[in-house]
Amino acid sequence: MIRQVEAHHYCGHLNEHMRQCLIYDWPDADARLIGLEYIVTEEHFLILPDTKKPIWDSHEYEVKSGVLFLPGVPRPVERKDLEKVAKTYGKTIHFWQVDRGDELSLGLPQVMMALTRNGQLYPSLAIVSFIPTIGVFVIRF
Repeated sequence: MIRQVEAHHYCGHLNEHMRQCLIYDWPDADARLIGLEYIVTEEHFLILPDTKKPIWDSHEYEVKSGVLFLPGVPRPVERKDLEKVAKTYGKTIHFWQVDRGDELSLGLPQVMMALTRNGQLYPSLAIVSFIPTIGVFVIRF
């Protein structure tokens, strides 16, 4: 994993097997739209051609490690939805390379991958912070 960015997803359910998400660099009103993610159930992932699977990643580690959470959602509802999300796969494309300091979206879109095991998260992103707009302490490791 060469590059990492903080990403805030805002998702809609296209149907019971697919979600589509807009990705922003921050949860505030001045956030920049940096990409999108298509999320499919494991059932749909398994029927993809093998040649297409390498650019999809599992969400299991993100859910089980606590990196992925649903701010503002009551815990019982969050837990139920995250149980489903843990069994999904995503294909993520970033159009704006904010980690390079680009002032606007430049260059070619980049396929991004999720964290899939311990030790992948950069120490510079492993911080504790409070996001007042959503009332959440974020603990990253």
